[in-house]
Amino acid sequence: MRTEASGRSPVRRPPDRKARIVDAAAALFCERGYHNVSVADVAAAVGITAPALYRHFRGKPDLLLQVVTGTIDRIADSVRSAPDLESYLRASAAHSPDRRCAATLWQREARHLSEGNREELRRALADIATQVASLIRTARPGLAEPDAELLAWAVLSVYGSLSGHRVSLPRRRFEELLHRLGRAAAFCPVGTPSTEAADAPQAPMNGGYASLAHSRREEILTEAIRLFDERGFQSVSTDDIGEAAGASGPSIYKHFPSKTDLLVAAVLRGGEQRRAATARALESATGPRESLDALLRSYIEFALNQSHLIGVLVGELDQLPEKENKASRQTQRDYLALWVRLLDEVRPGLDTAEAKIIVNAMLTTVDNAARTGRLGERPDIADRLADLGTVLLLDEGESTG
Repeated sequence: MRTEASGRSPVRRPPDRKARIVDAAAALFCERGYHNVSVADVAAAVGITAPALYRHFRGKPDLLLQVVTGTIDRIADSVRSAPDLESYLRASAAHSPDRRCAATLWQREARHLSEGNREELRRALADIATQVASLIRTARPGLAEPDAELLAWAVLSVYGSLSGHRVSLPRRRFEELLHRLGRAAAFCPVGTPSTEAADAPQAPMNGGYASLAHSRREEILTEAIRLFDERGFQSVSTDDIGEAAGASGPSIYKHFPSKTDLLVAAVLRGGEQRRAATARALESATGPRESLDALLRSYIEFALNQSHLIGVLVGELDQLPEKENKASRQTQRDYLALWVRLLDEVRPGLDTAEAKIIVNAMLTTVDNAARTGRLGERPDIADRLADLGTVLLLDEGESTG
């Protein structure tokens, strides 16, 4: 077919152009962060102009919504289509290496959506966890519903943990390891809450700084950490922080010259507190297994008491100046190396890449439980996370069954 005016065939849009735009945007948002990507960047990645992109999306917020919604929809489809738990675990292990950005898009980038959209997506994720919990209870008929819910979130965390690192393995080994980890989480033996645990006060869920906020500086830093976690560093202004802390802009600048200085202070504090907790945990341990157990308990306590700080450490390092960014990432690598060394002493001969994937799966499971609403409110959550951490690290329980 030719146009009469030019005699040239009209340019036809590819039928999958909208999907290609979403895929390109997902990759760019994951790599650079939402605020560092423009509509023109996404259009260029697809090989079209920005006006052509606007034929499919109203703007960048609409594009982000489609990216995150599509990511969650794919996870939901994989659960709905699974006839049983084993089928779901196998399919997730097969698909996760190709969807490594999924958790990043939800945990980091979805914060830039409207509250209404975020609430709708939270409900969708909760529905996914409920469906996974149903599969787990069918496979484990005697399991209590709250325990199935906890294990369902743990399974989702295992597969989502790939967003936090780039470690890989040959494809078949990778899938088998992910399947073992997912199965270990799903079949984790769940202990009975002790009387002490049931009566104990709950761990503080405000980021763990209530006891530290004894000065204006601490109050400002506390609120900055919370807001950076909940909204993202680039979506928070010093006025927002001042309002939350009951301080004016000028009073903030007396303590922190810039918003970036607040972020640097938060990350430095996180590293220092984790190093101190690690030293306390290891100083009295007498062997590799006891050291591993002590380190696990130490990290669980840190995550439960510092939930907002965990969010900053996970999602905002890219916002640091180059020097602090490099130093913080080296601190993260050193901490992971400690886990890998201890795990190697307990499980001699374990491949280093496998050990890193295992440790990241465990850390992500703990982080997500501490930051997922009512899971962190369980009075026995520390013990249950110790159960989960142990089976993931040591490949115990029915994980290979």
